[in-house]
Parts: sequence; structure tokens; C-alpha cells
Amino acid sequence: MEAYPTKVRELVLDAYDQGAETMEIAEDLKVSPSWARRVKQRLREHGLRGAIKQKHGPDPKFGPAQRQELTDLVKQTPDATLAELKKKLSIAVSISTIARTLTDMKLTLKKSRCTPASRRGPT
Repeated sequence: MEAYPTKVRELVLDAYDQGAETMEIAEDLKVSPSWARRVKQRLREHGLRGAIKQKHGPDPKFGPAQRQELTDLVKQTPDATLAELKKKLSIAVSISTIARTLTDMKLTLKKSRCTPASRRGPT
């Protein structure tokens, strides 16, 4: 569902400034009374006239500083496992969070071979 346009919000606030009641405003502008009251309340409490930007999901665990730290760790030890990276990081996150962040940053972990290459086929 999309937010009402700023023009409708301005009309509601103008109507309140002119002394109109909530029910009158709601009927005239074809909005719900509770929405009209919330527009007025948001202006009174937060000073915001426009729509609030919607947020979906929790804040990411890795901010710019943590992403840089992860990049540096991968550059220092490109053959480290995700568990090893988890131990070295300054924040507590799950291994899957590290994996998703690496994928998002388009970083890969390069594994060093611990056994010689197979003669029969690719390994």
C-alpha cells in the first residue's frame, strides 16, 4: 500500500489550521479519521509534514566500518573459513550473516589446496 501524496497531507493540515473537525476533514478528503489525526499528531510531535519512509526488516549488522574490517580480514587471509572470520571479527554475528555479507560485497574466499590435484579428474 502506498502512502498518501504530500498534497493530501497538506490539505489535511490546512483544514486543521482553518479550524475544521476531524470528521469533516475525513469526509471531505475521503480519508479515514484516524489517518487525519495521525497526520496532525506527526506534525505536532515530530515536526514532519510528509510521509515517513517505510523500513522493511531489521537494520543490517554490518555497517561501513564492519564491512571494511571484513574486507581487510579476507585480504589478509583469503583461505580462512567463515568460522575463522567469525572469531576474528569485532562484532558477534552468525556464520550465515558473514556469508550473506560476503556475497553482497561480491567477495569470495580462496581456498588453498591441502592435497595435490587429482590425476583422474578435476577436484
